[in-house]
Amino acid sequence: MAAEASSRRVLGCFPHPDDEMFASGILAWCADRGAEVHLLCATRGERGTDRHGRITSDAALAMHRSGELAAACAELGIAPPAFAELPDGGVATANRDRAVALVQDHVRRLRPALVVSLGPDGAYGHRDHLAWTEIVTAAVRGLPAAEKPRLLHAVFPRRHFARLYELGRKAGAVAELDPDELGVDADQVQLRLDVRPLAERKLAGCRAHDSQLDVEPGSFFRRIFAPLLEEEWYVVADGPPLPAGATDPFAGL
Repeated sequence: MAAEASSRRVLGCFPHPDDEMFASGILAWCADRGAEVHLLCATRGERGTDRHGRITSDAALAMHRSGELAAACAELGIAPPAFAELPDGGVATANRDRAVALVQDHVRRLRPALVVSLGPDGAYGHRDHLAWTEIVTAAVRGLPAAEKPRLLHAVFPRRHFARLYELGRKAGAVAELDPDELGVDADQVQLRLDVRPLAERKLAGCRAHDSQLDVEPGSFFRRIFAPLLEEEWYVVADGPPLPAGATDPFAGL
């Protein structure tokens, strides 16, 4: 498997620095097996908030969060990130055709076997997440069949992120949706990846995003993240299908 994967590439596409943590296990898993793993981030997260209150300007936070993402990538063993330079909080209103073309350019240049992104609910309905998933999915779907990678959407147990959705709703960051529609039922999952051997790497990646994430035991984020230290769920959104019962994201390629 390692020799086979060494000639393959993976492209993770996520909306903000720290959103790759939702699927960091598969990125590290592929890298450990010799794949060349890249990451394209839609924004630099400049409209976020430093949880320590030390960084107050958008420009400074963009630079800081970009550095955090680079550090997280190093912890996961993947290449430094690239950025689409879309506006944080404004992915949905950015020039969609230009964004789709940018993702397609990355796919054509890297020729990845796998593209990994969040699913159609964006984990918890964040508007930027929803828009970026639509952009990435449209980019892959617009490619000729011979050029299409397998597009994997990261999905989560039904209502797993309902509490995070409610917090985002109060902050005005999420789309109006039924929280019962967040996530999927277990029988819809096509790939269940055991990431327990990667749990410490995943936590190290989270700790790199110190301005955003508190991963100490008992923290809110640690509680909702805990199941993702054991298993990650994926469905194929486009490209070559996975064989039934696959436990390897490269199976059938």
